[in-house]
Amino acid sequence: MSANSSSSGAESASSTIDPDAQARRANDGDLSARFQSDVTIDEVATDCRLTAEEFRNERFDESVDSAKLYAKYRRLAAEQAALRRVATLVARGVEPMEVFGAVAEETRRYVPAVTAGLWRFETDGEITIVAAAADPAALTRWPVGTRTPVEGNTLATLVQRSGRPARIDSYDNVAGPIAACVRAVGVRAAVGVPIIVDGRVWGLAAVGSLQPGPMPADTEVRISGFAELTATAVVAGYRDEQKRQLLAEGSHRVSLIDSLLEGRAFDEWSLREVAGCLRLPINGPFVVVAAHVPTVGDEPLREIESKLRSLDIFSAWRLLPDVQVGIVHVTSDQKFDVVVALLSRTTTARVGVSAAFGDLRDTPRALHLARVMLRGPTDSTSSVAVFDGSILATAAVSAPEAMVRTVGAALDGFGDLPDDEREMLFETFRVWQDTEGSVGGAAEVLSCHPNTVRHRLRRIEKRTGRSLSRPKDLAELCLALEVHRRLM
Repeated sequence: MSANSSSSGAESASSTIDPDAQARRANDGDLSARFQSDVTIDEVATDCRLTAEEFRNERFDESVDSAKLYAKYRRLAAEQAALRRVATLVARGVEPMEVFGAVAEETRRYVPAVTAGLWRFETDGEITIVAAAADPAALTRWPVGTRTPVEGNTLATLVQRSGRPARIDSYDNVAGPIAACVRAVGVRAAVGVPIIVDGRVWGLAAVGSLQPGPMPADTEVRISGFAELTATAVVAGYRDEQKRQLLAEGSHRVSLIDSLLEGRAFDEWSLREVAGCLRLPINGPFVVVAAHVPTVGDEPLREIESKLRSLDIFSAWRLLPDVQVGIVHVTSDQKFDVVVALLSRTTTARVGVSAAFGDLRDTPRALHLARVMLRGPTDSTSSVAVFDGSILATAAVSAPEAMVRTVGAALDGFGDLPDDEREMLFETFRVWQDTEGSVGGAAEVLSCHPNTVRHRLRRIEKRTGRSLSRPKDLAELCLALEVHRRLM
């Protein structure tokens, strides 16, 4: 009812308006004057129709934005999945060539591109294709393993020169053997990025299109991640190869060191070969170092070979169950002192050092002497005991077990003395011996009265039954106390 009433009122008003009067008011500037149509438009309805239109436009815009975001998400997801598949191969330690092939296939599928490949720059100015993904016909025209000179203003030249991504939008007028190969496989445009290994351009990752004109603007970004994974695979492969070589070399090196320590027969030429492989000079002097191993597998002298090499001292080392053994080249007394000082600083474990020797074939004997030095006392300020090479010392350690048994009987007379008193008497004898039999000289070294030295020496004579005035008895006492000092 009300709707109909409103309509009747509108029609009634319309019929009573004078058109001429309305026109005059409009001419007089009355902006409210308007010519009315016979049909009235509902303003509320109009507002509703406009709002609905605007709403539909907004929904349409939102749909377009959502579609774009979804497409971007799908692209990123595909990229991450492809990179993850390649990264998994790298993490598993797969051979680099297998990784290269996977990179080419994934790059071609993800970009997408008709062709994709990896190339390695050689040192002779050529480039080698190490992986490719394309149709079989294209692969036969530019097979993996082909080396091509890097000439002309090609993609390879641009990338190698700048170390940055590059693109060629048309190969029609590009000269050089690489451009000829590109045209042979039907590629019209290409994009490439560098593969950087250790700060240098190792190679090139590239994709190609059979269509004329430039490839998409984001192509460089899309293939950069694959180039980085390729670089990682190259480094991992290089390190694996280094590790294999080092293990093989290490095994061979250990065998050669063992051959010297065990005294296997060598002629002059084979000895030179062994020395060369161990990076040792053929001529001495050498010493053998033996460091006690507290626990099986531990290295008391860690990184000792590299430390010595930094001091321009060549050596070869071997870890045995009970000792770490080294053959060290010492060119002078000064170098020898440097070696001993380094050994003292490096470990608190017991270390024995042989006398110097000139022929590597004497290594077993030197090892024996170094091992013997592990049994005797060391200087109070150092854990390193050095064999002096004297006749007396050599005689003492020549047959350790036999000498210990023989000397034991001669020194039995000291068995009832406390350890410190016994050692005091032995030390007095050694000092007297080192001062060439001078009582006064020994007293000065020992900071005691000469009569104290005489009294101690008489006690030694009484307990051993030997006289220091008889050369034979003196020689036996000197040898007995040397054996005691080094072996007991």
